[in-house]
Amino acid sequence: MTARIFPGQNSSLRLLLLKNLSVSALIFALLEFWRPLYFLTDDNLGGAFPQLTEIGQRLAGGKSPFISGYIFNGNYNLLRDASSCWHPIYLLASLLANTPAHFLIVDAAAFSLFMLATAGFVHLAHFLRSELDLKLSDARLMLYSLSFTYSMIVLTTGSSWVTFLGNHSALPWLALGILQTSWRKGLGLVTLFSIHHILGGYLAATISDSIFFSLFAAGVAFTRRSLIPLFSWTAGFGVAILVLVPLLVPAGQGFLDADRAEGLTAAKMSQFAVPASLLPLSYFFGVFSSLLPMRMGFGACQVYYSSAFVSCAAAWALVPAMLSRARWRPLEMLCLGLVAILTVMVIRPLWISEIMIHLPVLKSMRWPFREILQLQFFLHLFLVLRPLGGTVPFQRKITAISIFIFLFPWLFLPAPTFYGMHMDRQLLFSGRANRYWDRVKTLLGPDDCLVPVADPALINNRNYQLEIPFTLLGAYDFPILFKVKSATGYSIVAPRDQLYLHTAPAINIGIFSPDQKQAILQERPGVRFITLESVEPLRITLSTPNRPPIDLTPYIPPE
Repeated sequence: MTARIFPGQNSSLRLLLLKNLSVSALIFALLEFWRPLYFLTDDNLGGAFPQLTEIGQRLAGGKSPFISGYIFNGNYNLLRDASSCWHPIYLLASLLANTPAHFLIVDAAAFSLFMLATAGFVHLAHFLRSELDLKLSDARLMLYSLSFTYSMIVLTTGSSWVTFLGNHSALPWLALGILQTSWRKGLGLVTLFSIHHILGGYLAATISDSIFFSLFAAGVAFTRRSLIPLFSWTAGFGVAILVLVPLLVPAGQGFLDADRAEGLTAAKMSQFAVPASLLPLSYFFGVFSSLLPMRMGFGACQVYYSSAFVSCAAAWALVPAMLSRARWRPLEMLCLGLVAILTVMVIRPLWISEIMIHLPVLKSMRWPFREILQLQFFLHLFLVLRPLGGTVPFQRKITAISIFIFLFPWLFLPAPTFYGMHMDRQLLFSGRANRYWDRVKTLLGPDDCLVPVADPALINNRNYQLEIPFTLLGAYDFPILFKVKSATGYSIVAPRDQLYLHTAPAINIGIFSPDQKQAILQERPGVRFITLESVEPLRITLSTPNRPPIDLTPYIPPE
């Protein structure tokens, strides 16, 4: 079926790139048409977007982009926050901050990284097809390339930053460097894309990637009886670290001074693992499996989210690949072995968590997102390498089924995310949030610092989650957008010596509970509380010690 779209069997690399990048760009455009500003949701909206906005404004104004003037009472050193990234792609996208395309910052960065992922996988597949004389048609190469690129669509619109695409887009390039027979080419590719990986990726995923790519490089070196793959990887990664030392040292110091560095409990590490019985459903039925009733005993998070982000468009190609009677190449077995290890890591039984809590850095990793990212890559690499079994009509039917199962649910499901933040999107895009803060700032002095407060029961009430206006409370990093100082911000790795308050917020998006007010006042008597009193009806107040609260609800512009 797909062969009729692009009938050429062995196009040149240039033509392959043109075809694949064109279709990849079309898919991205369709996503934006279906839901404009697709990536402005959840952590991307509340964290990455405000931070990139301020970075862009400071760059345009000739100021240091490494300092935030608004979160954690201002003068917050982003260089010491290990969740901040300084890749040129993000910096260039941030320059949209003072333009009419302001809201496109995150989507523009995501588009660039998706295109880089597509280009990397095409280069890798074309290289392997030539080197190993693989019977891989252009159409199937395109299927695997686009399936790999968009297998991360759910993860990057859900409870994670767009920086996961920094990791995702680096993987095929790193593998290409490891697989080179020339140490010069291998070293060059690994160095360049390790820099990209570290600068543009999510810290925990970067660390996890380095572990599994070390295993991959060692496996390739062993099967080839050559040290070049291992040298290219270790030397290239080492050079990248040396180049980035000026950025890595303050980030490392900041991380070691953050609460998260002390680690998590084994129970918290296993809390959001994908149940073993759900994993095959997730892979073969994708978002369809999120429509299953909750009667299976899994929480809503596990059924909907886990089932969606493990899926890929080429999932069912695994069936004819495993039916193939062709001789197994060592590289195929290596990829399948890594897939098996990563599957266990995604399921993450308690004994794995017990091991992790005794290891530096790994003890702070909660979600199995990193392993899912690597699992997807090595599965797609295995599909490139392994010849298909069965008849050609059977293979085509399997391909059609796989693509249908991946695409069809998107026609009637909303963007998959924990917190779509629909209220915040509406308030921001309409300009109502800006007008609200313009009015509220008339009540604030130049040195006033706000503390967002809400009853956690309101925030955690699923009936209210679509209606909570975090922008109006100054939660997450939203104060940056309105140039108001907040006593807090949104970072799980904020260095303790930079925190304005020693009292930790009850909710990690920077919201304190009402019973924490007294402890906060003992630390900082001059702060002002902005409190979500109720959702239905919506009521927000601004209060100062020894003064009656001011009802801010009338300050909210009408729709």
